[in-house]
Amino acid sequence: MIHLSPNEKILMVLHRHWIVIFGKFSLGVFLLLIPFFVLPIALSFGEAYGALFFFVEFLSVVYLMVVVLLMLIFWMDYYLDVWIITSERIIDIEQKGLFNREISEFTLDKVQDITVKVPNMLATFLKYGDVIIQTAGESSFEIKQIPNFYEAKNLILDYAKKQNVGAQQVGAN
Repeated sequence: MIHLSPNEKILMVLHRHWIVIFGKFSLGVFLLLIPFFVLPIALSFGEAYGALFFFVEFLSVVYLMVVVLLMLIFWMDYYLDVWIITSERIIDIEQKGLFNREISEFTLDKVQDITVKVPNMLATFLKYGDVIIQTAGESSFEIKQIPNFYEAKNLILDYAKKQNVGAQQVGAN
C-alpha cells in the first residue's frame, strides 16, 4: 500500500494509452477465431473418424481457455501498470505476470533531465509517447506509452523546480 505524507497531493495518475491493449486484444480475437474455422473441417471428417472429431473438439476448448487466459493477463498488465505523480515524488507500479508486482519511487528533487519520445507515426496521430526521466543517481526512469505526456513532463518539471528551490532555501538558512 502506498502512503502519502500529510502535505503530499496526488497530481496525476497515468495508465498506458488504450491503443496498447487494443493491439494485443486484436491478436487475441484473431486467435479466438481459429478454432471456429478448424471445427467445421473436423466435423466434415467426423463420420469417417469419429474419435478424431472429439479429440479436435477437446483441443479447441483447451486452446480457447488458454487464449482467454492470455487475454486476461494482457488486461491485468495493462490495467495494473500505473504511474502516480504526486507533489513530492513519482511512484511506478508495474505488474509483471499474475502474481508479481514491482513498485519503485523517487523524489522529485532528484530529477535532473526529462526526455519526451514519440516512437512512431501512430503515436503522433493518437498523441501518446514516452517520458524518460534522468535522476541524480544516474539511473533513468521510463513512463511508456502514455497519453498527455507533455502535460506530465511539464508537471514533473514544475514540481521538481519547486522541490529544488525549497531545498536550496532550507540549505541557505
